[in-house]
Amino acid sequence: MPATGAALAATGTALVAALAGATPAGAAPEPARTPAGTAAPSARTPETSIDFAAAPDETTVGAPVVLSGRAGLVGRGTGNAGTVRFWFRKGQQGPKVYLGSVAAGDSGAFRHTVKATATGEYLAEYRNSRQPILASGTDFLAVYTNRPVDRMLYTWTATRLSCLPSCRATGPEQFISPGPVQVKLNRDCLQPKSGGRIGFTSDPANTVTPGDPAWREFPDGEGPTTFELRPGVTKGHFHLEWTSGPAPAGQLTACDISFTASQRSVSKDYV
Repeated sequence: MPATGAALAATGTALVAALAGATPAGAAPEPARTPAGTAAPSARTPETSIDFAAAPDETTVGAPVVLSGRAGLVGRGTGNAGTVRFWFRKGQQGPKVYLGSVAAGDSGAFRHTVKATATGEYLAEYRNSRQPILASGTDFLAVYTNRPVDRMLYTWTATRLSCLPSCRATGPEQFISPGPVQVKLNRDCLQPKSGGRIGFTSDPANTVTPGDPAWREFPDGEGPTTFELRPGVTKGHFHLEWTSGPAPAGQLTACDISFTASQRSVSKDYV
């Protein structure tokens, strides 16, 4: 019996509904979605650190320099065995010079000694022996040589002084270094018995105690000559007193006197 119009309509409706719920042939199923707020798992590289120092902070050419520190996995006191290699670079732009390597212990501690050659930067690179991980650090070291330097402290010059009854000269207050002071005296007096003293003191009255190494006495005149003063203070002033011997009738007592005080110190020349 031929299908009626109502039956055909019902059949078409059922077919559309079936097709709507079916997966097309050959289509891949939709992948499962990660819930919101959940990160996909990923591999993490172990975190490393290095504490590195070159000691001391400054030293002389040829002196030992200790390169030491600790390196390894952060938060791990063991399992840090590896190798540490060292380089040196003069200044901050020079080429790197390889200095050698040492083994880091299980704790990551290492130590290596080299000789100081110049001011510059030391570099350390750590490599773990079990895992492909690295850590590096740098430290700066200043290197110098000692050079003796004569530093001028005070100088005084006078000509044609009669020095009767006496001549006096007092320098300004100043600081000096501990240690001896070298003094060079030039004296040219018409009367050979002219004499006096030179010293360094903090006493405003310039009192002289017999035998005080801060003073030098010239009772009968002397010069030119070079000598040392050994003051017990590092703040004071230089003082000179000079008395001319009496002149025979018709003669003069003029003196030409000068002295220079200096002190030897050590200058650091960084290389």
